[in-house]
Amino acid sequence: MTIFDHTMQLVHRTLDLRQARQRVIASNIANEETPGYRATDLNFLDSLQSAQRGQGPVALAVTQGKHIGPRGEGVQRVVGKLSEVPAGDLPLDANSVNIELEMAKMSDNAMQYSGAAAIMAIRFRQLMGAVRDAR
Repeated sequence: MTIFDHTMQLVHRTLDLRQARQRVIASNIANEETPGYRATDLNFLDSLQSAQRGQGPVALAVTQGKHIGPRGEGVQRVVGKLSEVPAGDLPLDANSVNIELEMAKMSDNAMQYSGAAAIMAIRFRQLMGAVRDAR
């Protein structure tokens, strides 16, 4: 039996991935003036949703009940995919960073992170309440 249910594992992994995405966005912003720099983004929502539904990237066939499956929860194995942000017309320095877009992505990502952290805090308060009531 585990104290942390599937939702807590999902929120935990979401926080990790949002933190990694924030670093990627910050790197894009920091390199806004770097000639030839190509903006990237960390995409993970599709993979996270698939793992939440129990659809991992690889389906393992179990032919016997005693077979050992993959270690860890499927959600914890989700990693983001780093991809280049498509750019329209590039300026002369060939830098594809759009500062307005990056700032909007950073704001949205921070808001999503705060929401997930609030869910985690509520769950921890519930657990602490259960521990206090058990005394």
